Amino acid sequence: MAISKAPSSEIRALVMHVYPDGIKAFGHERLDVPLGRRGKPVKKVRFMPMAKAHELARKLQGRANTTISVI
Repeated sequence: MAISKAPSSEIRALVMHVYPDGIKAFGHERLDVPLGRRGKPVKKVRFMPMAKAHELARKLQGRANTTISVI
């Protein structure tokens, strides 16, 4: 496995991608909703510790027509 030499940070943001049509494919509508430290939608991107972001992503995964990303 290759090791990335890109700089990494311990601070991440959590984004929920919502697919209103239910189709996760190129060309279909996708809404990006930033999530805060409690997993609630917020107006702008909030940064949090990496461990907390991954913990929330695991908790929120599995909702219908959504994808959770840690960026």
